[in-house]
This record gives sequence, C-alpha cells and structure tokens, in this order.
Amino acid sequence: MNTKTFKALMLLTLWMIVLSLPSSGTASSKSATASTEAASQDPPARFHHVRLNVTDPKASVEYYQKFFSAVPIKFRGVSDALLTNRSFILFNTVPKRASNNSRTALWHIGWGGIDGPSEYSWRNAQGMQWAKDLVTVGDNLVHFMYASGPDQEIVEIWTGTPYQRYNHVHLLANDPNVTRDWYIDNLGARGDKKYIPNPGLPPPSMTFRDDPKKLFAAIWNTVAVVDGVIFNIFGIPSEPVFWWDDGLIDKFEKTEGHVINHFAFSYPDIEPVYKRMKKNGVTIVKGIRWDKKLKMKSFFVRAPDNVLVEIVEADPIPDASWLRHIQSRYE
Repeated sequence: MNTKTFKALMLLTLWMIVLSLPSSGTASSKSATASTEAASQDPPARFHHVRLNVTDPKASVEYYQKFFSAVPIKFRGVSDALLTNRSFILFNTVPKRASNNSRTALWHIGWGGIDGPSEYSWRNAQGMQWAKDLVTVGDNLVHFMYASGPDQEIVEIWTGTPYQRYNHVHLLANDPNVTRDWYIDNLGARGDKKYIPNPGLPPPSMTFRDDPKKLFAAIWNTVAVVDGVIFNIFGIPSEPVFWWDDGLIDKFEKTEGHVINHFAFSYPDIEPVYKRMKKNGVTIVKGIRWDKKLKMKSFFVRAPDNVLVEIVEADPIPDASWLRHIQSRYE
C-alpha cells in the first residue's frame, strides 16, 4: 500500500465536499454569499427524489433493495417507491424500456462503497449486470464500478466516500461553472463560485491508474452539495477523453423520457420559491400543480443543459445522526 497515494486519494474525497464550501475572506466567497441571498430567503432545499421511467416497478424495487439496501415503501400511501437515506426513488411505469441517459446531462446516480473488490465480487455472484466493471483509481486503494439497473440506468459505486449510502448525482455540462452556480443561486446549494477554467484535453495516454491529483486536474469539473447529496459536474465529453465510453456529445437531449427522468428538491412551502425562481428568470416547465396519483404538490423547472428539476412541497425528513456528524465537520 502506497502511503503517498492513499493520502492523495483521501484528500481527493474530502475535496469533493470541501470544494463545495465557500472559503472565508475571499472574493469568491463574497460573490457566492451575495448570489445566494435570494435563495437564502427560503429554508434550505432538501434533496427529495430521483424519478425513474421503468417497465416493471416491482422488479426495480427488488433490485435496489437487494443491491443497495433501499427500503421499499408506499410513497404517501399510494405508490410503490424506495427510501434511500432521507430521499426517495419514485417510478413512472412505461410500456417499453426508455432510452438510457448517455445523450443527456444527467449521467448517473451513485452510492458510496467501502471495499471495491469485495463489493464487486459479491454483486457479481448475485447476478448484477455491469455497464463498467471494477476500475482501480491510482494505486489500488479507491475503486468505482457502474452497475446497469433493470432498465439500464447507470448506478455508480464509488469507494472514495467510504460508506454504503446514497451518495451523488453525476451531471455533465457545457460549462461546469454555470451549472454549479445555477444550483447555488436557485437552490442554496453549498459551493465555491470560484471560476474553474477548462484544462483542455487530457494526454491520450492517461488512464485511471495514473496519479489521482493529475487525473482530476485533467478533468474540467466542479461540485455542489445539496442536503448531503454531492452533485459532481464534469465538462461535456465532446472530444475523446479517458473517462467517457459512450460516444461524443455535441448537444444534450432533454432528460424527460429517458430512464433517469429527473430529480427533485423540496421545501415546506413552494409558493415563494416558485415566485422567486420565476422572477429570477428560471425557465418554468410546469407551474404549480397537484399530482393526484402521488398526492403531491410541485412544479418543474429547466436547469442548465436540458436537465428537468422538480420542486416538491414536503416537510423535511429529520437529519440522521450520521449526516449531522458529517455536516458538523464542515461548518
């Protein structure tokens, strides 16, 4: 075990969250504070759910329960769903398999992991299908793998955040700075608005076995955090890069209609949030409405790069002790 590499990878893991926090006393932190004044008038946004388009909700429930310890529930007493930490996975039933998200800016969702090789072996033995097999980052200390869900949605297991809980949403962006700032400005996400320039194309010979600091320095990326969920944001793979296998993208498709249809945030009262977003020029896709099927009040907006976002009226699920512990370390 290479101690220097281990330290680098642990710093990388902390970087994903610490980068999301404004640095005190800097021009960038003042800018971030000023830009979130409107959002701060509301209670903090909570991460509420991911909505999947699936052909068989029962099979999807069984899959996430078996492989990711999600808890089957009846959402608001009416719909089969899953509880993951303090948020949900909800389902739209579709007659045929939806397109995957490889042409959208909503790449995948992800869980944390602890022991990559052991978790990969166990899931293999249990019959999990893979979009990408186990990948070692750096010197055999941190791993990731991409599971292919029942409707071919991509679900990452990333051991750089060593816990087995729902962990992140991975976005792509024409400009990661613009996307990060949108979530900061409109949802009060935690993030540093310091501009991150595009580093250009990585060396053609680069692989995930290279030094982690060099790897992530070669990717145009940033991060925002909402309610303990990390939003990783990578620049659009419009040219060949070592971390992307699904063909080049020149324009993002709308997320709705794909297997990962959208994700959602919640507030106890969405009326003032709706008025604020509309006043600030956010594109409203659907106004406030009552969903009879789910017994839920919400509206939909368009985030950067054609990502659909739902804003739900709901009381927050109380903080778990593990989340309070993690948050307290960075406040």
